[in-house]
Amino acid sequence: AYEQRYQDQFMNVLRLFFNRITTKINAPVPHGSFYDTTTQTNPVANQVNLMKWNSVYDAGDGTQYAVKKDTNRVYITQTGVYNIQFSAQLDKTGGGASAVYIWIRVNGQNVSNSATKVVIDGPNNEIVAAWNWVLTLAANDYIELAWESSDTNVILAAVAATGNIPEIPSVIITVTWVSAVNQT
Repeated sequence: AYEQRYQDQFMNVLRLFFNRITTKINAPVPHGSFYDTTTQTNPVANQVNLMKWNSVYDAGDGTQYAVKKDTNRVYITQTGVYNIQFSAQLDKTGGGASAVYIWIRVNGQNVSNSATKVVIDGPNNEIVAAWNWVLTLAANDYIELAWESSDTNVILAAVAATGNIPEIPSVIITVTWVSAVNQT
């Protein structure tokens, strides 16, 4: 024979358990997606340039779960593992083939083994550089995307809308929280 009070107690425990799971699953997580509407130049050969973003696609709901940005930095608001994705529209204003190097920095420091070399053949031979990194970041850390070329004709091109085609931003960056940091 069972007693109703034990069944009620068991149901209350299950209800509490599933409410906590639902709350955790539906909780907002830090994220941000930003882009730049200007063409970015390489004013000095062989000098580090930081990619810029002047506009926001989405950056959370304005709470502690949002990822923040300034001109060329994205700030992390919550410690965790993040996926950082970007794309940049590379082009040239003149000359022949040129190499462009792109890498990520955390708190102003280069991340080891994060650079990639892309070669642009010449003007009107646009290339989209796009890849991602998965990094463990702490609250208040910031990331930057750096690029460099020996050719001052290299640009990150923004293009106006034409016909049915929307604008092409020079840079898009998306920062997405993946998981909490394992504290073992």
